[in-house]
Amino acid sequence: MNFEKGSHLRDQLSLHFIVFIWGFTAILGRYISVDAVSLVFNRTAMTTVAIALFMFWKKRPFRASWKEIGFMALCGILIATHWITFFGAIKIANISLTLAGISTGALWSALLKPVLDKGKIDIIELLLGAIVVVGVVVIFYETPDAANLRYYEFLGLKVTNYQLGVLIALISASLSASFSILNKQLVARYPLPVQVTFWELGFAFIGVGLYDLIFGSHNPMTLWITTTSDWYFMAILALLCTAYPFIQSVELLKRMSPFSVMLAINLEPVYGIGLAALIFGAQENMTPTFYIGVVVILATVIANGIIKAQKRKSLS
Repeated sequence: MNFEKGSHLRDQLSLHFIVFIWGFTAILGRYISVDAVSLVFNRTAMTTVAIALFMFWKKRPFRASWKEIGFMALCGILIATHWITFFGAIKIANISLTLAGISTGALWSALLKPVLDKGKIDIIELLLGAIVVVGVVVIFYETPDAANLRYYEFLGLKVTNYQLGVLIALISASLSASFSILNKQLVARYPLPVQVTFWELGFAFIGVGLYDLIFGSHNPMTLWITTTSDWYFMAILALLCTAYPFIQSVELLKRMSPFSVMLAINLEPVYGIGLAALIFGAQENMTPTFYIGVVVILATVIANGIIKAQKRKSLS
């Protein structure tokens, strides 16, 4: 019994360490000097190679049907676009505002699931979504650093760089939710998560390269990072904050319930916002109103998870 308790405690500590690492991803996004497209290009390249080496070491197969590869390509494009908008929002606004917007992902999932997974609309989830909107409105009017304030105009509407960052973060959260829903369908049919991630990140890398070839510089080779400091931070981002957490989280899911994992993952914005305030100081210090908005969003997301768990328990 004591051994089981010790194993459970180790799993919990390992899970929270992974979530803490994910919270550190945004910090690295600020330190890496290249733009969001180049950042994701390098991240997906390095992580794909790392996972491929892991698969060779573990003698995991790479094979998949053409139908599944097509689905993985779609998921790869989604995750690449999610990361580009995520890091883009950080560079336009700041880490705290971006993570506040990203924390709406679970409720985006609730809204998009009926569309992408042919499920039923849940009235409770819609009501919880309305509460989240209140939290988003609160953070939308934050201006943490007036010295870096810029204005953008779209279709006659004028927004600050901080407001634009929040809007992009919300789009990023919706893309992440769409990826999670479709990825769950894929893993249900193709239960080899490491292989799935290899193909998805590989296609994400190819997709970013093709985007730059057609719409960007027309020469993807210019996307490679060149400075030594960027290479150091990119290695940490790709290996410690991407490849390792994924492989470890797969192992933990074999022993822990999805609900326990989900509740821990909801703490990622908390870790990220706390680290940002600690490392970047005044640039990330927000007003008490902002933190109230974040608490409203996180409390609603956690309440949604608890309600779902209670529903599943009553049906079992």
